[in-house]
Amino acid sequence: MTMEKDINKLLMCGLLVGSTLSLNAQSDGHSLELKADLNQSREVTPVEYGFHYEEIGMIGEGGLYAEMIRNRGLEEATPPKGLAVKNGLYEGVVNPTGPNKKVFHVSPTIGWETTPIAYSPIDLERTQRNPLNDKNPHSLRVSVHRNIQEFPGASVVNRGFFGMNIQEGERYKLSFYASAPAYKGSLKISLGDRNAHSISSPIVVDNLEKGWKKYEFVITATASDTRGCLRIEPTAHGMFQLDIVSMFPCNTWDNGKSVFRSDIVQNLIDYSPDFLRFPGGCIVHGVNEETMYHWKETIGDIAQRPGAWSKWAPFFRSDGLGYHEFYELCEYIGADAMYVTPTGMVCTEFLHRDKDRNFEHIDTDVDYYIQDALDAIEYAIGDVSTKWGAERAKNGHPAPFPLKYVEIGNEDFGPEYYTRYKKIYDAIKAQYPDLILISNSIIFKEENDKRKYIKDFISPEDIEIYDEHYYQTPEWVSENYYKFDAYDRKGPDIFIGELGIGGKYPRSVLAEGVFKMSLERNGDMHPLMADRPLMRNWDFVRDSKICPLFLHTTSKSVKTFNYYLCKMLRDNTIHHSYKATVYDGGKESSEVYATLGKDDSTKEYVLKVINMSGDPYKMSMNIDGLKGTKKCKVTTLTTDSRTKQTPDNEHVIEPVVASAQLSFPSGITVQPYSFTIYRFK
Repeated sequence: MTMEKDINKLLMCGLLVGSTLSLNAQSDGHSLELKADLNQSREVTPVEYGFHYEEIGMIGEGGLYAEMIRNRGLEEATPPKGLAVKNGLYEGVVNPTGPNKKVFHVSPTIGWETTPIAYSPIDLERTQRNPLNDKNPHSLRVSVHRNIQEFPGASVVNRGFFGMNIQEGERYKLSFYASAPAYKGSLKISLGDRNAHSISSPIVVDNLEKGWKKYEFVITATASDTRGCLRIEPTAHGMFQLDIVSMFPCNTWDNGKSVFRSDIVQNLIDYSPDFLRFPGGCIVHGVNEETMYHWKETIGDIAQRPGAWSKWAPFFRSDGLGYHEFYELCEYIGADAMYVTPTGMVCTEFLHRDKDRNFEHIDTDVDYYIQDALDAIEYAIGDVSTKWGAERAKNGHPAPFPLKYVEIGNEDFGPEYYTRYKKIYDAIKAQYPDLILISNSIIFKEENDKRKYIKDFISPEDIEIYDEHYYQTPEWVSENYYKFDAYDRKGPDIFIGELGIGGKYPRSVLAEGVFKMSLERNGDMHPLMADRPLMRNWDFVRDSKICPLFLHTTSKSVKTFNYYLCKMLRDNTIHHSYKATVYDGGKESSEVYATLGKDDSTKEYVLKVINMSGDPYKMSMNIDGLKGTKKCKVTTLTTDSRTKQTPDNEHVIEPVVASAQLSFPSGITVQPYSFTIYRFK
């Protein structure tokens, strides 16, 4: 939400300190000149701004996915399939001591503990004995000592993901499987505060059966704690097992019908994304065939979903937010779905290669991945009379999902990819000609001209959209500001599926804004932009330099500086682009950038100015074809190197919207670390 105020009032209140707008102001900064020309224009299409989703940093588990129990199926400690460990390293892996190749270790009972912790009369163990099913072979074995009566309130506790947000009066849906081959007592189950003291009336479960049985209850909280827990209190000695212990708040999105946290979904809706790219990312191709994304293992009953090791911390996903739920999310936030299907090629970090970058790809059956893609599409949009369309209907959604794009692979490239792309492309187009298909490009940082490899595809004319990923620096952005201007207009459309500009905050975020302005200027190539990183769990990443669009804790979801910058771009797209350049002493500025366009829907000119530096500048504006005084709507976003909007520091960053009179030619002050948009007729 922006603040609508008169600019004079803002100045009196001091709210424009550090903002980009300052009309006829004096500044110690040296002078720049913006030169633009309304007679030099290009018709463009608005950039489609969407989200890139990848399970990393507790974006879903411990975030968007509203499950409150961590390690509900006791599978989180399961090592990555197909990777053997020898002498503390993964065996047979290229450069096993390299980045992202540390052997995965986590406590087998992570998320679970007992109270009291010391001298507890309860022992917890992850066991494979008496499994619930073959998809979830592990369970929690609870051994209760004979002296249990000497420890009133002794319990099995799950603290979730940095605690649970328990709110007085709210209801919580609890379900679990239990087997009690050697236990005759009851279980007293309640919500707990951060000290594991009960804050709900207990649910008493009597007469546990020897075989596995599912139990379901609704618990109402009698007090609040954002670091709460679930308590399971045994009353007698013996042994029982628990598995798929799951708890959701009853107030999830869609009146409790979904698996998504309402506050986070609302923030996603506020952005209004055009599409959602899922499920990744490196999750798609994995590090071997076993760790690729196998969508069929992510649908249906959560007790039948095995979950999977993932390449990025915290390295496990339950797949409760599975293939089906991704489409539900797309519907909730009003976004087209972009599914990234695996090709059978794995992450190149895990492949041998020669000095000419020829990779030794693993041997996988491309026909399997062709059928896997076709099955996935049939599940999404197939008629209910088809095998997978019927499965979708059985899972509660007979209507087709909003699948618009299918990307063939993630960061796959080279001769092997070109062959597989052709086969998968032809198979999909034969059955689903209306789907828009996307190809990958080479990923190496030094490969700045990724499009030169288009000619190496078997049928370059089959490339509809070309996905280019860039992880670079602000300096690279400056050097490549005109990169897209040189692209062949007869080639495929532009898609930036992943963009990560490193460096110091907020320069890095503003540099991403400059990159996106260069995309807007080249909108005649129908660009798509997937914003990332989408979100992170603040308790998990609080010491990280990363600046996602959203940060969340158990109880709140906060919009960051990155969100507001992306949202301002998203809400101010253009249909015509005019030549506009910022000069600094006769040469083009490497710190301040501007674009000028026109929004045909409102008949307004849209001028955008980004200052990546921490220095202020005076800037004169000379726009050929534009004279006189214009009434402007001015939206200003600023920050500094010390100010970040986080769950611990809210309401310190927000765009300011004001009205102003601007004369052309004119002069303004461009303040440090700022993004300003002027709209006028």
